[in-house]
This record gives sequence, C-alpha cells and structure tokens, in this order.
Amino acid sequence: MEQPQLIERLPDPSALGSRAIVGRHRLCQQGLFDDSTLKALLDEYPRQRLQAFTMGTDALRWKEWEPVDTGSMRGEDIFQAVIAGRLWLNILRVDLFDERYRQLIEQLYVDLAALSPQLEPVLTEGTLLISSPHAMVYYHADATANILWHIRGQKRIWIYPACDFRFISQELMEDIFASVMDEEVPYEEHFDQHALTFDLQPGDVVSWPLNAPHRIVNAGMVNVSLSTYHQSEATERRKLIYLANRFFRRTLHLPMRSIKETGPAAASKRLLYRAYRRAGLVPPPPGHQYLASLTIDPTTPMGVVPLPTPRKAAFST
Repeated sequence: MEQPQLIERLPDPSALGSRAIVGRHRLCQQGLFDDSTLKALLDEYPRQRLQAFTMGTDALRWKEWEPVDTGSMRGEDIFQAVIAGRLWLNILRVDLFDERYRQLIEQLYVDLAALSPQLEPVLTEGTLLISSPHAMVYYHADATANILWHIRGQKRIWIYPACDFRFISQELMEDIFASVMDEEVPYEEHFDQHALTFDLQPGDVVSWPLNAPHRIVNAGMVNVSLSTYHQSEATERRKLIYLANRFFRRTLHLPMRSIKETGPAAASKRLLYRAYRRAGLVPPPPGHQYLASLTIDPTTPMGVVPLPTPRKAAFST
C-alpha cells in the first residue's frame, strides 16, 4: 500500500465516521498557513464565500453568535481584527478558489482512502478556519461528514453522542438536513457529562461520528484549522431518511419517525421521497439571510464596530 503523504498517523482507520478518533497530520509543513499567506488569501477571497462572526463568552448564549460585514476590508485589517477580537472566519470552499488548497484536500482524501477504504467519498470540499484567541464555536451539529485538521494554536473540542435525541431533537436535526436553519442548537451544561473531550495541538486531526453535536473553545492564541467535508453513499442515505421523515410527517401528516437507514422500509421511504422531490412537491431550502450590524475595525479592542445601518452580509444565500 502506498504510504500516506499528509497523514502521519490515524489510529483505527476503520472507525472513521463511527467514533471519535484523533491522529496526526503533516499540513503544518506545507507553508500555506503562515500570517502572510493567510492575509494574501483574505485580500482576494470572494466576500460571498467569506463568513465572519463574533461571539460572546458563554457557551449557553449561542444567539450571541453575530454576523460581521467584511466589505472591502484588506486582508491585513481582517487578520489584525482576528488577533484583537473574538472573531471566527469561515473561508468557505477554499478548494474552489485556490489550487494549492484543492491539491492538499485531494491528497488528504487519497491518504484517507488508502487507510480507510470503506470511506468511499463521492464529493469532497474544504473550509479554512481562522479564529481569535478564546473564540468559541457554539454547540451545533453538522449535516455533512467532516474532519478537523488543526494547524495553528490550541483548542478544546467536546464531542457528544450522535443520533441521540437527548442532545438534539429529531425535529431540529431534520431542519439542519433541510437547510432551513443554521447548525447551532440549544445546549445545556449537563450534556458535558456525556461528552468526549480532546485538547488539540498543531498537527492533530480529529474525526467524530456523523452528525455528532460538538463545540469548541480556543486557547489564548490565534487558531488556524482546515475543515474537510465529504459525501458518500452512507451519508446521503442518512440525509434522505431525515428529509423523508420531515416531509412525510410535516407536509403529508404521516407518522414517520423511524431513522433506520437500511432494509426494505427505509429504501422505500427514500425512493418515495425522491419521487416527490422530482415532481417539484418538496419546497427548495429558503437560504440563509444574515443581517450584519457590525463591521471590521482592527483598531478597536474587539476588532469590530457597529454599522450605522445594519445590512445583509455578503455571505447570505
């Protein structure tokens, strides 16, 4: 078997996507994540794919996660605001914009396929994350399968049981799959009794079960990570089950709640849902509208200032 180029170690690769695992990678050695490279990337990056958010200090108050307008700000100013404030940047689909990062992501999945043949991704993509000292990602669940490749700084991640409706309701998970809401969901401190916790250092890679809720808090320095997403036959099968349940129960008022993903009944449910969708009877997702009341200002203690008038953020969909 060809030796992986960018993955140094991945314990129990067969568990990828089914339980939390932490390994090691070599992305830190690629020269694409230093300050000057990131500032240049931010200078040129399309604003409709550059998400910026600020947040508070309390994991329970997830509605303090606010969109920030980056406008025509220089990459230098945006980066300095990250250093000064409590900002989180999502550089969406960096693989579409910059060939260097696309090649890195492609190689990561070549390495993963060699280590974990059962993964079988049919679609891959990546988002570069740049975040402030002490910034947090509130408790949330992703609709997609993702892997976090940590590159700079230190952070702690809490990973909670997947597909357990004690930690996120079935209805909220359905809405996340349907893209009718953001991924942040209500969190209670006692959830932490059931979480796995990892302190990530540069060069760590962490993977968790598909759709497992998680949250993150940075240590006292700027953090840089790459989040990769992949779609496979297995991930699409689960998504369709949740979407079908949502449509049949809420639109047709049929009592469908089973999340079983295999067997004749599950296959029939997916087939019927696809037929309704092809017939145009399933409404398309409404998109996400973000109203920004803040904009970047690297000269202020928090890196942002209020806008005179709130405006729709460029990354609204």
